[in-house]
Amino acid sequence: MGKGNVYMKHWLSDKERFSDFVNGSLFQGRKVFTAESLQKEDTEHGLVIRKPDGEEITVQRYRDICMTAKDGTRVVILACENQEEIHYGMPVRGMLYDALSYVDQVNEIRKGRRNQKELKRSAEFLSGMKQTALLYPVVTLIFYYGEKDWDGKQDLHSLFGIEREEYKMLKKYVPNYSINLIDPRKIGDLTCFQTNLQMVFGMLKYRKNKDGLLKYVQENKVYFSRIDEESYNALRVLLGSEQSLKAMEERTGGIDMCKALDDLYQDGIAEGMEKGIEKGMEAKIVAMIRKKLGKGMSISEIADDLELELSYVQKVIDLLSENMEQTDLEVAERMIG
Repeated sequence: MGKGNVYMKHWLSDKERFSDFVNGSLFQGRKVFTAESLQKEDTEHGLVIRKPDGEEITVQRYRDICMTAKDGTRVVILACENQEEIHYGMPVRGMLYDALSYVDQVNEIRKGRRNQKELKRSAEFLSGMKQTALLYPVVTLIFYYGEKDWDGKQDLHSLFGIEREEYKMLKKYVPNYSINLIDPRKIGDLTCFQTNLQMVFGMLKYRKNKDGLLKYVQENKVYFSRIDEESYNALRVLLGSEQSLKAMEERTGGIDMCKALDDLYQDGIAEGMEKGIEKGMEAKIVAMIRKKLGKGMSISEIADDLELELSYVQKVIDLLSENMEQTDLEVAERMIG
């Protein structure tokens, strides 16, 4: 887990913020869940599958944030996955996370029933559950805070291309799974958030607009002159800055964002420029490798001619062969990671 994801996880793990995030994102600010009703849960989910030959396969995944909401009348499992990068297989990934949550629930029911010797009928013994057993719904939110617009598929059917003529007849027989993608920049009315999510998300509109960012902070000076450390670190991630807190903490423990903003912004821009230069140089190398491949040169000849490691040239060629329509810049971005 990268440092940025750790900061975002700590920031949203606050029960007040987390309930506000769910309420604002899914219910237009209506107070469906409260901080008092939330309980933090284990983020690890696993499954052991035994193959016919006796070999065991272990599937294990870790949620970023997982909480159980209990209000006396219902129980709902709420989970959040933080995404700084676009993930083109997210519907499958999200479906697996949710499935493992349901598997955990089924296993807990089995364990309790068998220990209490409540199972009577053969069907109950087979499943480890009574016919009246119920599961708790699992709601997963994908919090995307990357710089580019999300261009990945948001449901399983889209990944199949289910609307294609050859698949249309299967559509009603193949269950769909949709992700709850939350991109705060796409939320028109931020007043649906009641905590400092509203202020922090508001800054995303001005991510690459220094003047707009400074103006926004000045307009909300009361809040930004005493921002808490967790929110400050979250803003560093959202603005693309690696700048440390330095000596900006005041005696109260608050941080004056108005003073820190210029450093944060300049640091984020400088880092972006550095990455841009790196990508540009990498793209030129990819272009040269592509050109020499077109001339029929071997991998070793290309490596010798360009004075590159053989493994590096092989990796570029592998990426090019995956999709020949990729641009040199797209391959360069994947090489840099």
